[in-house]
Amino acid sequence: MKWLACLVLVTLVLSPGTIRAGEEAVLITETLQLRVADGFMAEREYYRAITEYMRFRLLFPDSSRGDYAMLQTGKAYLQGGEPDRALRHFRDLRDRFPLSPLESLSRYLEGLATWKGKAPQKARDLFEALTQDVPDTDEAPRALAALALMQLEADDPGSAAESLDLLLTRYPAHPRADQVREAGRLLAVYQSLPQKSEVLAAVLSGILPGAGYFYSKETATGFMSLGVNGAFVAAAWTAFAQSLEAVGILSGGIGLPFYIGNIYGSALAARKWNQAIKNQAQDPIYTALDFVFE
Repeated sequence: MKWLACLVLVTLVLSPGTIRAGEEAVLITETLQLRVADGFMAEREYYRAITEYMRFRLLFPDSSRGDYAMLQTGKAYLQGGEPDRALRHFRDLRDRFPLSPLESLSRYLEGLATWKGKAPQKARDLFEALTQDVPDTDEAPRALAALALMQLEADDPGSAAESLDLLLTRYPAHPRADQVREAGRLLAVYQSLPQKSEVLAAVLSGILPGAGYFYSKETATGFMSLGVNGAFVAAAWTAFAQSLEAVGILSGGIGLPFYIGNIYGSALAARKWNQAIKNQAQDPIYTALDFVFE
C-alpha cells in the first residue's frame, strides 16, 4: 500500500496534468492515474478506486482508455454492492463508445448487475441475447454458465443442465470445460435429492400432533408440539369427563390454534428441510462455476 499512497499524494495535489516543486514539474500521465485507480481496485478499496477512475475521466476526457475507466467504475460499484449505479456506467459505456472492444464485457457485467439488482428475468434476457449476438466472445460462454446458475436458483435444474450442455457443445475447448463438466455432474446429483412432502407432513401432524415435525427431522419441535397439544387434549378430556363443559370448551378453544399451528408448522418444516438440502447441494455448483463472477 505504500507505493499506492505515494501515487495518490501525487494526484491529490494535481493541477491540469502537472504539479510543480521549485523549478521542476512532475507530469501525471494517463498510465499513472490508471495505475492508482487499478491499485485501489486490487486492494478492494472500491470507492477510492471509483474516485480515481472518475478523476481520470475528468483529466483526460478524450483518452482512448475512457471506456476502460468507465467499465472499471461500473465494476467497482458492482463489487461494492451498488448494482444500480453500476448499471448506469455499463450502459453509458456502450452509448459513448459504441465501437469499444469492451462492449461485450460491458453487456455481460450489465447482466450480472441486473441479476444482483433482483431482476432475474431481465438478467436472463440479457445473458441470452449476449450468447446469440456475440457468440464468439469470451463473455458468451460465461453468460451460458450464468444462465445455468440463475436457472438453478429458480429451482429449474433441468434447464440449468441444458445450458451447461450447450456451453460444452459450443465451446468444447473452453479453459473451464472441466469445471463445467463437474457442475453438470453435481446438477445430476441435485436432481436426485430426496425431498420431504409438505402435504404428508401436514397430514401426519393432523393425525398425531408433532408427527409431521418428526418426519421433517425437527425432533425437538415435534416433542414440544406433541406435549403442548397433548396437554390441551388431556385438559379438555378431563373437564368433559367431570361434566365441566365450560372448562372443556375453553380448553379446546385455547388449544385449537396450537393444533392448527402444529399442522401448518409441520408443512413449513418440510419445506425448510428441502431448502436446506438444496442449498447444501447448490454450494459446490456455484464453486465449480466461480468464473461467472470473476
